[in-house]
Amino acid sequence: MDKKLGIIIPYRDRFEHLQSFKKVIIPYLNEREINFKLIVVEQDDGKAFNRGKLLNVGFIYAKKLKCDYVVFHDVDMIPEEVDYSYSEVPIQMATNFIGEANRIIFDEYFGGVTMFPIDMFEHINGYSNNYWGWGYEDNDLLHRCKINGIPLDTKKIEMRGGNVTSLKFNGVDAYVKCDNFFQQRQEYTLFISFFPDELICNHEEMDDKYSIFSIPGYDFTITYNSYSRYTAEIFDGSRNIIYQYSNIKTNYRTNIAVTINPSDNKIKFYQDGEMISEETYRRLYDYTKKEYFYLGAGDPNRNRYKNFFRGLISTFAVYNKELPYSEIREISNNKYFGLTQSFGRYTSDYSLIHYYDSKFIRGYKLMDLVGENHGEIINCEIVGETYDDFKIIDVPFRRKSTFKLLTHEENGFVKTGWKSNMTRYNQLKFYNEVQKGYRNTKEDGLSNCDFVEHSISKDKEQIHVVVGI
Repeated sequence: MDKKLGIIIPYRDRFEHLQSFKKVIIPYLNEREINFKLIVVEQDDGKAFNRGKLLNVGFIYAKKLKCDYVVFHDVDMIPEEVDYSYSEVPIQMATNFIGEANRIIFDEYFGGVTMFPIDMFEHINGYSNNYWGWGYEDNDLLHRCKINGIPLDTKKIEMRGGNVTSLKFNGVDAYVKCDNFFQQRQEYTLFISFFPDELICNHEEMDDKYSIFSIPGYDFTITYNSYSRYTAEIFDGSRNIIYQYSNIKTNYRTNIAVTINPSDNKIKFYQDGEMISEETYRRLYDYTKKEYFYLGAGDPNRNRYKNFFRGLISTFAVYNKELPYSEIREISNNKYFGLTQSFGRYTSDYSLIHYYDSKFIRGYKLMDLVGENHGEIINCEIVGETYDDFKIIDVPFRRKSTFKLLTHEENGFVKTGWKSNMTRYNQLKFYNEVQKGYRNTKEDGLSNCDFVEHSISKDKEQIHVVVGI
């Protein structure tokens, strides 16, 4: 007998989207002879939107309708090429998109369109009911799968560089102080190898920036942050931020390069030898007046936003030219050679103006291997770094699918931060409480999903229920 599918749609205030979705999804499933029931769960206007709890409510109705599996489906994703047939393991289906709207897919993404067998969703106690506003209910769902032994896929992330000596920064008061090198209208390439620790969020701030490198003031900085992005930030002469960032990524040993070329007014941002972004500027903020630059801190002398880094730094190099892509790729993949010698396609060793390798420390100073700008080490540990060639992370199984995205106002990460403070509160809850085991997932989810049914309408193919939660 065919498995019965429950398509669960969390909904509020997107009438045109809902009509467009139903117009496509119902004939789409009928044409493929899938036994289904469309379950629209609409939240009343009494509280902030709670996607996770609405999906739990929809699951409760799906069980009553004797569904064998469910797909939790955002209303703005219209199927183009999608296989909705049964899976014995949870799968994430929102993999490819067309249309003008944008949706970022990252390694641990578990939202958009997600399929679960009934028994496995019950085993993890469903979604949390405690994420209000936008974000982190999907992170929590993946965490529940991990701690409950639900089958997941894995991904291997290459760790760049060899086993080397590194400086360990504690995220509290450790940094390296060096004389500032920056000159206006000068070409530069900055290159740094580092390994940030797992995220720990500061509940007293609205975000977290872990500065690997910084010239303070209007900070020219390279960071890993609580948006799980690797970034480069610099300000122009009008004090507008030029912000370049990676996709959402886990912490791992990585290399960042930033090039500045005043001849064409371009700043390029590379990670692991691949260019992430290119931005154009007219004139940069004058960083020449700053006495020092720092490794491992934004500015240790500020009262707030010191932005101490927690993790390992092994290499920092500055060139007085823009290195070409071929050389950035060569040094990013390098495991064996110091940067004071040529190797492979790397021939710009003569352009080094600062070069720190954490193997070379004397008198608790980080030695400049091409000059006299030795870095003063404050509260760092010297460690021999040994690690595997790959970091292995748990990720959802995926089924390649294509959806048309309907446009709507962005709700999460906008420009350089969260659109809503509620997302930050959700983030603090997830990282500082759920991941650390301070919340019992068996007591939060389907087991305590209380709601009030205000109205319900039904026909052969769908139900639409309005609830208070």
